[in-house]
Amino acid sequence: MMNILIIEDERSSADRLRRIIESFGPEYKITAAVESNAEARAFFQAGHTEVNLILSDIQLGDGLSFEALREAPASIPVIFTTAFDHYAVQAFKFNSIDYLLKPVDEQELRDALERVKVSQEDLSPSTTDAIAQLLESVKSQSIRYRERFLIPSRADEYIVVPASDVSHITIQDGMVRLHTRSGQMHMLGLTLDQAEKELDPQHFMRVNRQFIVNAAAVEKLSNWFLGKMRVHLKGFPGTEIIVSKEKATSVKRWLDS
Repeated sequence: MMNILIIEDERSSADRLRRIIESFGPEYKITAAVESNAEARAFFQAGHTEVNLILSDIQLGDGLSFEALREAPASIPVIFTTAFDHYAVQAFKFNSIDYLLKPVDEQELRDALERVKVSQEDLSPSTTDAIAQLLESVKSQSIRYRERFLIPSRADEYIVVPASDVSHITIQDGMVRLHTRSGQMHMLGLTLDQAEKELDPQHFMRVNRQFIVNAAAVEKLSNWFLGKMRVHLKGFPGTEIIVSKEKATSVKRWLDS
């Protein structure tokens, strides 16, 4: 039996991985699925010993998953699943680590799982050591996040909005809207997923499916019904942003970092 932990902050991607893996048969079992570094650390610190494979996205809402994976047991191999192929060269340098680009191909995933079975029969450097090397390799390179947005204003004009001026980005009626801290609103030619990946996770977080918020724009948090939480933004008292019970802990840790 291969017991698998999924680390993935996009619910649709996590659900797709689950469906594909379950279609491979009863020898594969999804033990748990977490959405952030904070949740992954909590899982590892809880002392789960049943997991023998990790499927992990790289860029999560609260940073690179390498940070949390350093706390995983040394014997557990990792398969990275991500849309960012510029990490591939680093990932393939190390034993016990495989790499798949999104959207994950079913046959490629099946082949990767078979390689894990073979590798577990061989002696190889621990995954913990490989993760540490990979993290240092990535840190030594310049990871550039978006610093500004160039937004069409009129037929022959564009305006520049620094990322630091953004209060929040939201999707309404299928349209992505950027709101500045001064109260302006601009239509954004990106999907919410694209904006999330391009913004620095130290400063911006996708707190639910509809909202990305800037930590500098958050005024306070308040408890909501059934363990949920509300995010209050400076200058936007009428904007209701509700965070799920499962996500609330991650949001608190992000704001307290």
